[in-house]
Amino acid sequence: MNQGMGPTESTISEHTRKAYATDWAHYTRWCRLNGHPTLPPSVAHIENYLTDLSRSSQLASSSLRRRRAGIVWNYRQRGFDLEIQSTPLPDTVTALPTHQVQRPATKEAITPQEMRAMLATLPYDLRGLRDRAMLLVGYIGGLRRSEIIGLDASPDRSDDSMGGLEFRDNFLRVTIEARTEVRTVTLHRGTSAQTCPVHSVQQWLHFAKIEAGPVFVRTSRDGKRALSARLNDRHIPRLIKSTVLRSGIRADLPENERLALFSGQSLRVASAKLATADNRVDLNLTRALGF
Repeated sequence: MNQGMGPTESTISEHTRKAYATDWAHYTRWCRLNGHPTLPPSVAHIENYLTDLSRSSQLASSSLRRRRAGIVWNYRQRGFDLEIQSTPLPDTVTALPTHQVQRPATKEAITPQEMRAMLATLPYDLRGLRDRAMLLVGYIGGLRRSEIIGLDASPDRSDDSMGGLEFRDNFLRVTIEARTEVRTVTLHRGTSAQTCPVHSVQQWLHFAKIEAGPVFVRTSRDGKRALSARLNDRHIPRLIKSTVLRSGIRADLPENERLALFSGQSLRVASAKLATADNRVDLNLTRALGF
C-alpha cells in the first residue's frame, strides 16, 4: 500500500462516485458486523468480503468487481493505494465457478429492530391488520409462507388447510400439519399491542368477521370487507419487500439489491438464529423484540 496512480475525485463521473459511496457503505457495514476495523485496509478482509458477497447475493461477477473497485477507490481517497496487480488480492469472483456466483441468494434475516420498522409502515385498516398479523405470526413462529397462508381459524379444516389456531389466555397455539409431520408452535402474548402476535391475529379475525375457514384471506377492492378466498402465498414475499422498501431498511444499497436480500425465507432465518435446544423460539424472539 502506498500513494499511487489511479482515478481521482475529479476524473470519475457523478454516477460512479455515488456507486462507489454505496460500495464503501456496504463494505464498512460488513466490517462492523464481523468485528473488523476498516482502517488500516486489510487485503484479507476485502478478500473475505468479496467471497461472502459472491456466495450470498445474486450479483453478477461484473457487479462484484465493481464493488472491489469502489473499495479500492475509497481507500485511495484516504491515502492508501492498494496495488491490486502486485499485492496478494485474488480475484475472488473469477476464482469461484460461474454457477456458484449466480446461485440463488441466501435471504438475509430480519432483525427485531427492522421488523418493528416494517410493522410501522402498515396502516390500521383491514388490510393493514391482516398484513401485520401475517408478519408477526411468521416472524415469531418461524413459519414458511405456505404455512402462514394455510392456517384455518377453526378445528373443522378446509381441504387446502395446513394447520389451525387455538387461543388460550396468554398464548396462541399454532398447529402445522405437514405431509410427514405435525408440529406445534406456541406464540406468547407480548407487552405491546402493536407488536403482539396474539393480539394482532385476534384483531384481524374480529374486524374481518372470520370464525371459520382460512385465517388470511383476500379483501375487497375498497379494503373494507374480508372475502372468503384464501390468499396466495406469493403475497408474503411481496409484503416483506414492500415494507422493507418503505421502512428504509438497507438504504445503503440500490433498490434491486435490497429486494434481492429479503423474501419469505427472511422470517424463518430470524427464528432459526434465535432458536434454543428446547425450540422456545417464540420466547427468545419476544424478548429480543421487546414485545
